[in-house]
Amino acid sequence: MNALQRLYIVSHPLRISRYGAHSSLSTAERVEIIDALTDLLGSALTLVAQLTRGQQLSHNVSFLPVQQLFHRLVRASSSYTDFLATAITDLGGYAETAALYQLIDVHEPACFADCLTGICRAARRLRAADALLRDYQECAIANKDNASRRLFEECARHNARFVALIEDNLSHEQSL
Repeated sequence: MNALQRLYIVSHPLRISRYGAHSSLSTAERVEIIDALTDLLGSALTLVAQLTRGQQLSHNVSFLPVQQLFHRLVRASSSYTDFLATAITDLGGYAETAALYQLIDVHEPACFADCLTGICRAARRLRAADALLRDYQECAIANKDNASRRLFEECARHNARFVALIEDNLSHEQSL
């Protein structure tokens, strides 16, 4: 998407936001934040695809707890991507998760171990986004922008909770 299309999307005046950050940030700031959240959404969608593939591969396992774990992680990752899409929309961007799920281009791993490696790699990318979200949050606090602060707190909280869920449940696979 080029810069002119982004500016048109972000400058749409009829947006209704849950947080109010769409009106408290400048257009340039919103474009930057939408880009960051879109990158985060891309990593989360990749993770959804890897988890879904892991869930499919675990059907061959006669181990019910593994199947339940992947089912729970897929449900949590879908909830997280929906949250990110809502945050992007709140800022004036456009993200429709149903269409994005169809665009995920993840190479199907040959085995369950490759799937776990992909999950851990995507979780590390999400963990790295924590610092960026905290920086945005601190900037909003410094500017006394409560609407943006609430948005970034929610983003950081959801991201940390989701990454912790993955790391807590797949901690022994992180060394892969």
